[in-house]
Amino acid sequence: MKPLFLTAVLCALLAAPAQTRAQELPAEPLWSLDDCIRCAQQNNIEVRQRTLSVEQQDVELSTARYSRLPDLNASVGYNASFGWGTSADNTRKSETLQTGSFDIAASMPLFAGLRINRQIQGGKLDLAAAVQDLERAKEDVAVNIMTRYLEVLYCKELVGVAERQLALSSAQAERSQQLVASGKQPESALYESKALVANDRLALTQARNNLRLALVDLSQALNRESAEGFDIVTPVLDSVALASLRRLGSAESIYDYAVDHRPRIRSEQLRLESTENAVRIARSYLYPSLSLRGGFGTGVYSSMEAAFGTQLDRNRNEFVGVSMSIPIFNRRATRNNVRTAKLAVRNQQLALLNAEQTLRKEIEQAWVNADAAYAKYCAAEQALASARIAFAYEERKAEAGRSTVFDFNDARTRMLKAESELAQARFEFVFRQKILDFYRDEPLTL
Repeated sequence: MKPLFLTAVLCALLAAPAQTRAQELPAEPLWSLDDCIRCAQQNNIEVRQRTLSVEQQDVELSTARYSRLPDLNASVGYNASFGWGTSADNTRKSETLQTGSFDIAASMPLFAGLRINRQIQGGKLDLAAAVQDLERAKEDVAVNIMTRYLEVLYCKELVGVAERQLALSSAQAERSQQLVASGKQPESALYESKALVANDRLALTQARNNLRLALVDLSQALNRESAEGFDIVTPVLDSVALASLRRLGSAESIYDYAVDHRPRIRSEQLRLESTENAVRIARSYLYPSLSLRGGFGTGVYSSMEAAFGTQLDRNRNEFVGVSMSIPIFNRRATRNNVRTAKLAVRNQQLALLNAEQTLRKEIEQAWVNADAAYAKYCAAEQALASARIAFAYEERKAEAGRSTVFDFNDARTRMLKAESELAQARFEFVFRQKILDFYRDEPLTL
């Protein structure tokens, strides 16, 4: 016995510090919807890719802006010729001749059919469109996170419903045991009550598992390393809070605002302006181009007896000039580029029209869904109130021993169904209303 006692004491001493350390670990703070959205937008892969696209467009705009400046190039050359060649005094000689050249040249565009200005304007439009695409990606992430957040809240509500139902069935089992002991109910009623307790315990386990899966799903959407200890804030969503959320307005007024402010529409509008600008860029190649050129050059020759430095000074030359390039015929390539650019404009006009029509349909459907969801919530609230009254009546009968297990379970099941439907209607209304607020450009908060 002593070895077993000592072993037990040793295990207890080793386990105590571990338990103390576990208790000392601070609990992870609860995550609000704002926290989840902010974290997801920072870690989402698509958002980060859109951010890189914005940086890429900014680089291309910078390239277009600097194309106004002159370019400067230097070159150094060395040649060795054998046999007859031209010497420094411009005579033909048969000898091994070595020559070196040093040149610096610069050129600056003076006129290119306003192409540079239009390329800069196109870069600005493309950058603005990329920014709108980034905002749209962030909004998509926000809506996705809000959906998963509400799913977790819904699962929490169902866990609460399952816990209350298990408490009711457990109380009924205790009451049946007392009634069977007093001879007021048959023994079969006790077994039926225990079976209800087992079923409710199973339903509670399933509800808790669903909650854990919903939390894991939300945690993974945030790109967290682990869902261990992750939990969210549970806001108050009673009838008063839901009534304050209800702001329908009119679908037409929401559309009028959204069509001017939604990133999806703004990006398509900016791309339409960019394609129209691309037509002007394509046309600029029909005009002559004028550029200013200048440079300096010198060379050395092995046939000259002068020193290296003297040759560089004696053989130097400078030049300044203006050149004009006049397009005459290039197999209609420029004309076809203009036609292609015009086709891109027409295609983008259709893309913008499609985006506007899609937005109108989404807003109209969101408005109808929000209105119907609130009506469903009000009806579910009334149904739950009636089911609770019916269950209270049946519960009083059960306490008096005048209710069967079947009648009690039927009333309890109807109340359970009403509670579940109310929870579903509550979070469906919150989701539908928030989607409607989303089109109004209001923050997704609870």
